[in-house]
Amino acid sequence: VGGRSGGEASGWLECALPRQHGAVVNTGALLARWTNDVWRATAHRVVVPRAPSTSRYTIACFLDPDGSAPVEAHPALVGKEGRRYGPISGAEFLRMKLREMSEGA
Repeated sequence: VGGRSGGEASGWLECALPRQHGAVVNTGALLARWTNDVWRATAHRVVVPRAPSTSRYTIACFLDPDGSAPVEAHPALVGKEGRRYGPISGAEFLRMKLREMSEGA
């Protein structure tokens, strides 16, 4: 069942074709930071399927590291361009994301 779409400046597009017994996982900003943007976070949404007999299950699950855990790119993923993000703690990362949401960033 389709319905997940992603987008950036160019607009929304179908980004994951469904597979039987498959799952789609949005990695988000935390893994983008840990991987130095090797795994990018993009805007995403779920669109309700139009077919009335189609079942689709979506589970939102947000995980954050321990507050004292370091959040920085793994050295193996830092190339010549260097780190895209400075190191912060898990608590600082969570506060930053909550501030962005409350400010509408």
